[in-house]
Order: sequence, then C-alpha cells, then structure tokens
Amino acid sequence: MSELSVATPGDMAELRAMFAAAAGPMNFIAGGTDMLIAGRPLPMGGLLIDLSRVAGMAFICADDGGIRIGGATTVAAIAADRGLALRLPALAEAAAQCGSVQIRNRATVGGNIANAAPAADLVPVLVAAGARLGCIGRDGASCELAICDYTPGRGHLIAEVILPRNGLLPYSAFVKLGPRQDLSISRLNIALLAEFQDGCFGDVRIAAGALGPRPLRLPLAEAALAGKELAPATLRDFLSALTAEVDAAIPGRGSQTYKRRAIAGLGLDLVAQALGLSPRGQLFEEAAQ
Repeated sequence: MSELSVATPGDMAELRAMFAAAAGPMNFIAGGTDMLIAGRPLPMGGLLIDLSRVAGMAFICADDGGIRIGGATTVAAIAADRGLALRLPALAEAAAQCGSVQIRNRATVGGNIANAAPAADLVPVLVAAGARLGCIGRDGASCELAICDYTPGRGHLIAEVILPRNGLLPYSAFVKLGPRQDLSISRLNIALLAEFQDGCFGDVRIAAGALGPRPLRLPLAEAALAGKELAPATLRDFLSALTAEVDAAIPGRGSQTYKRRAIAGLGLDLVAQALGLSPRGQLFEEAAQ
C-alpha cells in the first residue's frame, strides 16, 4: 500500500479537482474529533483530504426556502445560530447537547453524519426533517441523496445538508438520555417535528437514535399523535406506541427493558418541550399514571 498523503484544498474547485485526479483511496478529515479524542487511527495509505480550510464548506443559510448547512460547519456554530434556532429549534438543541464545548468547536455536521454512530445527536433531527445531502462523488460530480439512503464509505463527501421547507414543521424538540448530565454519549435520543393548532396535532415526524445501527423513524409513535387532540388519553397511546417501537427495534436485547421505561419519560419531555409546556403539568402527570 502506498504511503499516506495529505492535501489541504483551499476552495471547492480545488477539492473537486483532487477527486478527479486521485487514483487510490480517499479519506476526509474536518474536525478530527474521532482521531483526536476517540483515538481512531489514521488511514494507512491513500489520500487524506483536510476539509477545514475549504472556502464554501462552512455556512448556515436559513431562509423562506428551507435551510442549507455546509458539511464543514461546526456543531458549535449550529448551536449558536439564531436563525436556525427559530426555524428548527430541535437541531439547535441537539447541537448544544453534543459532547463538550471543545468537541462542539471542532466537530462538524458532515462528520456527525459520516461517522454513522447509532447515537449521533444531530442525525435524528435530520432524519425527522427529511434532510437531503448534497454530496460530491468520486468523479468530482455533485449528487443528492436522502439522508436515510446515505452509506458511509461509498466515496461520497457530504458537502452540504439540505433541509427542505416542507420538512420544517413549526414545532420541534430534541431530548436525550445519557449516563450523566453533561458530556454524555446518548443511550437514547429522540427528535420530534410537528404541526399543532387549536389543541390538536397535525403532521408528526419522530426519529430516535441508539435503537439500532442508525437513527430511525418511529411510525407507530407518529400515528399515535398525528391528527389527535392533546389529552392524557392521547399521550398514553403515544407512550404505548413508543414502548412498542423499542420492542420492535431491539427484541431480546439486554437494554430492552431499560429502554422501554426510559423512552416513556423521554417521550413526555419531548412533547412538553416542543409545545412549550411543563412536563410536570397535570396533563403529563395524568398521562404518566
């Protein structure tokens, strides 16, 4: 195997040219938190492309047409962006709870997706929102993939994350459960996007992480809320649907019993947070009984 070479393109044109010219394996690094913190080894050979200096790969554009986020945008930038927090609060909340301050300052949204960790905090929100990925293929050409169709290691570089306008429902929230309050890898995380008007839910989209090899939509839980009045009976049906989702996702796993109970508490917190209500209110207390 050839020795490892490192390249630091300065703009997108130079980056695409490297794709077209590379003959061997290509690898990418942006924040590098998996190598610096988790101790993942460097590739043994091929070309390692540093994305941290590529002009045009770190940006957040939130307008009436949707949201676009550059693949090299840091998690800290996502957490701090006021426009993004207004359009998709769940994503800002997920970013704010992702790792430590130091990790958020280096980790990128593209890396969070490409690393493909089952408990990645940003990904459930992106899945629930129907995100699409603007990628650069091995030939240097652009292509677009649904986030659920993205497979790491196929030679696609995530250049940007595209959140279509029709996926940005007006109410959203993200909650997680970890072994401690701060700096925690999620044992379970959930994102909710919803329409809500006159005490009733409209469209509802829910995705969870740490229930399988990748974050997944929860159709039973979505159906339990969609079109329903916010009432204790609705919330009880929602909690039953969440436990059924756990049973379907991890049958027989050692964590199944624990996660069946944990997801119920997270589910009530999720709905309360999305709607700006207190999870200690009578509505939620009755649902939990």
